[in-house]
Amino acid sequence: MLTEKQVEEILHALNQLPAEKIAEARDFILFLQTQYGQRKIDESDVWSDEDLRDFSAASLSYQSISTSDDK
Repeated sequence: MLTEKQVEEILHALNQLPAEKIAEARDFILFLQTQYGQRKIDESDVWSDEDLRDFSAASLSYQSISTSDDK
């Protein structure tokens, strides 16, 4: 987490930039967030299409491993 002082320093630095550079800084921050940020954990009980695809892929992978071990 950022300290209050760090937030103030960053905001002060951003306020000194022209608008197009602020947009670049925002894009860079979003890039860093996708690369190094903590992913939000979805605690929903509802299965999304992505959840179903992941579950199906994992099940098929497990099945192929299990059947190859039986032989």
